[in-house]
Amino acid sequence: MDITKIQYQMVFADATEKVLELRLRTDNLTPIAWVPAKPPEWATLENHKCSNCPLKPEKHAYCPASLNLVKLVEECNELDLLDTVKLVVKSPDRAVVVSATVQKAIGSFIGLLMATSDCPRASYFRPVARFHLPLANEAETVYRAVTAYAMAQFVRRQAGKEGAVDLEGLIDIYKNLETVNTGLATRLKTAGLDGAIAKSLMEWDVFSGMFPMRAEEVMEKMRPLFSAYLYD
Repeated sequence: MDITKIQYQMVFADATEKVLELRLRTDNLTPIAWVPAKPPEWATLENHKCSNCPLKPEKHAYCPASLNLVKLVEECNELDLLDTVKLVVKSPDRAVVVSATVQKAIGSFIGLLMATSDCPRASYFRPVARFHLPLANEAETVYRAVTAYAMAQFVRRQAGKEGAVDLEGLIDIYKNLETVNTGLATRLKTAGLDGAIAKSLMEWDVFSGMFPMRAEEVMEKMRPLFSAYLYD
């Protein structure tokens, strides 16, 4: 089995480090040895279950997205989000070294954890996770999301299904993700875990809510780059 490793190393001003390494099956990006053997009570599916969750407790005792967050909560929930760290992100393709706040670093890692979880509302982002870009800015995020969605429609048509010609479906995906982010933050807060992870989830959630408006503006600015495609 081929394994893809993605490592986030946060180096603090006092030279201490926090290292998070996510090992994924290369073929489907399923996490390996990341989900806890004995999940906490707050991760059960029925505990503040998201209003848009289609899963049934008979088949899923635990919330898939919560399971992916347990280890992060255990290791990083007490960190100061305002601390600035040297962030080193290593993947099979490259190493990225940047200066970032703990909140930005954790937010980026949360995005990876959400996309590689079995949450049916977040799994649409698994193709984006395959080309993970740490600390992606707004334009990069919009471009990657839209192009992945466009490719998904191409894949659907190849499979004999109808493919969308607009972004309404993608907007719905982001709306559902916004509900999931809020639900996860509520789970943590009611469990007395109102720390770095819950706050990072809500910060990450801001973009989900703004996606429809921001995506149109970003794409409008990018439109001139596609002028070659407008000539026959």
